[in-house]
Amino acid sequence: MNPIRARVEIAAYWSAVAVARTLPAGALRVFGNILGSAMYRLDGRHRRIALDNLNQAFGETLPETEARDLVKACWRHFSNVTLGILALEKFGNEAFRRRHIVVEGAEHVREAHARGKGVLLFSGHFGHWELLALTHGFHFDGIPLSVVARPLDNPLLEPLLSRIRGLSGSSVIYKRNAAREMMRELRQGNAIGILIDQDARGDGVFVPFFGRPASTTPSLALLAIRTGAAVVPMACEPDGDRYRIRYEAPVEFERSEDRKEDVVRLTARCTAILEGWIRRQPSHWLWMHRRWKTEPPAKGAEENS
Repeated sequence: MNPIRARVEIAAYWSAVAVARTLPAGALRVFGNILGSAMYRLDGRHRRIALDNLNQAFGETLPETEARDLVKACWRHFSNVTLGILALEKFGNEAFRRRHIVVEGAEHVREAHARGKGVLLFSGHFGHWELLALTHGFHFDGIPLSVVARPLDNPLLEPLLSRIRGLSGSSVIYKRNAAREMMRELRQGNAIGILIDQDARGDGVFVPFFGRPASTTPSLALLAIRTGAAVVPMACEPDGDRYRIRYEAPVEFERSEDRKEDVVRLTARCTAILEGWIRRQPSHWLWMHRRWKTEPPAKGAEENS
């Protein structure tokens, strides 16, 4: 990244942090909605991507006016998520957490951990996903979490985000050469957090997502099959002035003698869970990402591979 741009971004970051940490929750949400409405108008490229994605997901069942309203709501939501990330250090305060965080289904994580083979926690760019890593250690003493992430393009911002993610003791495993570190954590009985909803390009397996084949990371399924680790869905959604963190029952899965097919089936099941959340609250998912960018191989090429 250009060093001048990096410094401009870091200055903008600290300015935004000052605003996010100063404003009360209600005023911050109003500011986030104004910012989101402005971004909807100004960022034509991502607005078009979001509208195209909605068309691919819902087709004619979603009228154009409703699609535009949904994209605008999506921009407002993620503007609020961004501002919330800048204020995440507030969640290091126990009294603040008691007022603003509700946890449901924690027993699923503890029961999965008790199996002794590690825990794979998965989610997507849905709701307020960063809070899942930030608050994990406050809720699950003795179950260390490492989250899989790609480094930010700006090297000045990356250590700041890593420090916020680690407020409750969570650590970061960067995607490049991550397999060995993830295997080691699981063998120690620890937890791994992974997002499964972005285009995985040629490294992915194709599974249905809103009725269309989508290139999806196979890492979650590969790790579960190799280690026997429990696979637990997790999500965090805003609920007024509070955030509701939800852990669901582990995904039960029976292996066959075909590991390749097992990976596809387990990836598809987890993706279907995420799709169900999005269908219930579509404005809380990142429609601005080109989810179906990678096309599946032609049938003839697939048979010859």
